[in-house]
Amino acid sequence: MVLEYVAGTPLSQVLSGDGFSGTSLGDLGAEVGRVVAEIGAVTFGRRGFFADEHLSVRAERPWSQQLCEVAEACMAATPEARLDRATRRAWVDLCAAHAPALTRIDDHTRLVHADINPKNILVTRMHSGWRVDAVLDWEFSYSGCPYGDAANMVRFGADYPARFLDGFCRAFAEHQPADLALAEDWGNLGRVLDMFALSDLVTRPAGHPIAEQAAEQIRRWVMEGIPRCS
Repeated sequence: MVLEYVAGTPLSQVLSGDGFSGTSLGDLGAEVGRVVAEIGAVTFGRRGFFADEHLSVRAERPWSQQLCEVAEACMAATPEARLDRATRRAWVDLCAAHAPALTRIDDHTRLVHADINPKNILVTRMHSGWRVDAVLDWEFSYSGCPYGDAANMVRFGADYPARFLDGFCRAFAEHQPADLALAEDWGNLGRVLDMFALSDLVTRPAGHPIAEQAAEQIRRWVMEGIPRCS
């Protein structure tokens, strides 16, 4: 574990406050998108989770083969009061239907933070724009597809200003590493990857606010399908 004090303001605090114009928030989104894209410039020899302090990667089966079984296990552990049985079954079916799409990115071996959200990013307003000071909390990071980090950021995007999200998505696409061919539907593939996280989040104990948000998203996707993203 490495601990170091870094000055900066949590992005969540900036996005929930007033005093910034739409243009300013667009610039902020673009800077965050650039930094998140550049995290994916780091490569490893294979996909999987880190096994030790040397960032050795423990080999994993393709994500496309794991999504359905992870969803099954998580739904079995989800409190009945949060998601009823029919919704849990429908979620597993939805994961099974979309899992084959992940075969297109199963071989990605990029650094993925896996918990990119406004609480884990520190920023500072500069005269010339915005600066990302730090990206915090790397405990869930792994070697895989960077589209998952973009999906993490937009997961609860309805809570953020539209200008910020537009700037983030545009810059994330523009600043992908030169040797990574960005899939035209990278946003949609990211949402399918995010089904892993949503499945896990709803297993949290009753009263967990993020778990309740995740449950609401699962209900919406079951009813309406996965929303398109670009």
